[in-house]
Amino acid sequence: MALLMVTLFAIFAPGFLFTEDVTRKADAVILFVGPGDEDRLNEAKQLIKEGYARYLLIPFSGELFEADNAGGLVRLTGDHPHEKLFHRTRIAENYKKHYENTHIEALEAKRMMDELGVRSAMLVSSGYHMRRIRLIAGRVFDARKYVIALKPARRQTALTAADWLNNENRKIIGSEYLKMGWFLIYFLFQ
Repeated sequence: MALLMVTLFAIFAPGFLFTEDVTRKADAVILFVGPGDEDRLNEAKQLIKEGYARYLLIPFSGELFEADNAGGLVRLTGDHPHEKLFHRTRIAENYKKHYENTHIEALEAKRMMDELGVRSAMLVSSGYHMRRIRLIAGRVFDARKYVIALKPARRQTALTAADWLNNENRKIIGSEYLKMGWFLIYFLFQ
């Protein structure tokens, strides 16, 4: 039985990390940073360009952009180095009891959304990161007040069982499951 469980985990665990929702209009696109930032940023910009949202929020750096009439982005905050330093200091002070970076980004995204007065967002990240974001977003954003959708970067495909053979991908898979477990454990004690 244990061998069957391990085999099923090995087959299905990599693909389970990938999840996405139907692309639909929202008030904002929220970019979660990490490996593959260029693909993630390109996805966020493309969604804005295609008219899916008015704002681009980058919680990690406190940057806020608004779409212009041509589908480009105009920076509203986060341009000055002192502003970014202030943002990092505020994050360190406000989220002392939070030990998972993606959780902090989600909390900061909610704060930024509340300041803007927006209630819907598409969360953009790498495909393998989306299951963890869904788990965290489900705890941060009250479904009665916010409409949240997940949108992985288009260039990044779902992982498969074959990715266990690739050292880098194996580390990603293991790391994502460890981080989800860690989030669930520490979330219980907050």
